[in-house]
Amino acid sequence: MGLYLTGLLIDCAAVLAVGSYYLYYIVMKREPDEPRHYFWIVMISIGVVVLASIYYIYIGDLTTASILAWVMAVPVVITAIFIVLIIIFRPNWN
Repeated sequence: MGLYLTGLLIDCAAVLAVGSYYLYYIVMKREPDEPRHYFWIVMISIGVVVLASIYYIYIGDLTTASILAWVMAVPVVITAIFIVLIIIFRPNWN
């Protein structure tokens, strides 16, 4: 259950981060660098997987729920590690 909750927490943090980034552009009244529908695609796809994993928890299939939670959490973790490595090794990179 701990593994599932960790994956679910990462997924929820990713949705919160992307939503906050999108909200920042709306509040500051700036046009984002990327098209707006990219934000919605990411938030909805992760949200659907989170809802599906919650459904599998409801029916008692913890293994499938954990796999679903981690399918979306692994790319988020890899991207975060990549960004941290860029910050550490190339701090003057624009």
